[in-house]
Amino acid sequence: MRGGAVSGFLVVALSLLGVYGIFSLFGGLGGLASFFGLILQIGLVLIIGGFLWRMWQRRQQQPAYAGGPTASPMLRDGGGSSFGGSGFGAAPGGGGTPSAPIEITPADYDAFERLLGDIQAVYSNEDLNGLRQHLTPEMVSYFSEQLSENVSRGVVNKVSNVKLLQGDLAEAWRENGVDYASVAMRYSLVDRFLDRTSGRLVDGSETPEEVTEVWTFMRAGGGHWLLSAIQQT
Repeated sequence: MRGGAVSGFLVVALSLLGVYGIFSLFGGLGGLASFFGLILQIGLVLIIGGFLWRMWQRRQQQPAYAGGPTASPMLRDGGGSSFGGSGFGAAPGGGGTPSAPIEITPADYDAFERLLGDIQAVYSNEDLNGLRQHLTPEMVSYFSEQLSENVSRGVVNKVSNVKLLQGDLAEAWRENGVDYASVAMRYSLVDRFLDRTSGRLVDGSETPEEVTEVWTFMRAGGGHWLLSAIQQT
């Protein structure tokens, strides 16, 4: 490739010298001025072409990344969700015993609604022990990291007036002896960030806002349900 470029440059240079000789013999000063104008135009074309070529090479060399960054829990976004992001936590999948559908009872739905309010409440109170009672270990780590970030920023995330507006079962199954249920939950809440010292409102609003998310719960050995993943719709 480099040898071809050099050869092309030599051809252009010899051609320009030939044109210059013609202008020198027949054109005088006027031809010489036109010749330098031609040189200037060719130079601009070569500069722009080289710039576009380098940009194209850089784009070809950039690696492709699959997916995007995962947001931390309780991080506000444009949709106003207190849990924010495209999703986090671990959902089951791949390997092991094939999954089988299970039946979700009214008592299970009541448990999901209670978890919605309880998890928001203990998070708002920055109660890690309370979170451990309602979340899988992986989810606890996400929430704990966000609470630490809030402490570093000097704010506290206060979530209140949580009310479930609608809950629809998306899927329920058993895998490797563990029950799972994914529920699309539409709820309202008041989500605020307050200064830790003065209590001044830093972000958020006193006005309730609606959020729609898919919460996945898990239950092992007939125990109580735990939140294992959240996916924002």
